[in-house]
Amino acid sequence: MKKILIIQGGGRHNGNTDQLVKAFVKGANEMGHEVEVISLIKNEVKGCLGCNICRYGKPCVQKDSFNEIVPKIMAADLLVFASPLYFWTISSSIKAFIV
Repeated sequence: MKKILIIQGGGRHNGNTDQLVKAFVKGANEMGHEVEVISLIKNEVKGCLGCNICRYGKPCVQKDSFNEIVPKIMAADLLVFASPLYFWTISSSIKAFIV
């Protein structure tokens, strides 16, 4: 059994990305995996400031949800990013999360 963490960056509740995530979760659960979905609609994550404090093992200086998500990322066996395509790229919330 694997621990799967899905970072969902879709902008609409029950939109196409949300429906895709639900189908993925259903299939993963049927295979016996443990799945958690974190929606970036409900959890604000700001873009990186480039201060490099995280390189020294300290939490991010920004006051957002990222510091609460980091332990979940570390515990996951698989990290999945779900995003709609806006102008042929991922959503700005996923970009802010990654960078």
